[in-house]
Amino acid sequence: MNQRYCDEHKGEHENTIGTRINNRYYNQFKRDPVANAFYHDKRWLAMRDYVYARDMGVCQCCGEVVTDRKIVDHIHPLKIASDERLDGNNLWTLCYDCHNIKTMIEQQTLEKPNGVNKLKHISRDWYVKQIMRLKRSN
Repeated sequence: MNQRYCDEHKGEHENTIGTRINNRYYNQFKRDPVANAFYHDKRWLAMRDYVYARDMGVCQCCGEVVTDRKIVDHIHPLKIASDERLDGNNLWTLCYDCHNIKTMIEQQTLEKPNGVNKLKHISRDWYVKQIMRLKRSN
């Protein structure tokens, strides 16, 4: 019995380690250096903690409690609306699944004509409807 976790919870811990390694790789090699610097800035970290507390650690789309990592997301993406980067009205807490779906929607929107302009104006409510529709269809 030299295991740290029981068989039931061992997989959850291994997934957390894998996520941390993937995040570290993404931050170091794939993320835009300007964005990476922003996400390590004291002002962002303070705002992220404020939004997470304001949202009580609950995903603002599906209502799941976010415990594995603090995902505070920009409703209007940082690259497109940098003037809103520290605006609490442009920030919300998302679970990992909802964040991944939102990122996919953003990428698909960017590929469409006038995609950048669309992303500047998509509302929080619209994202909630689309994310929940996609989650239900899976």
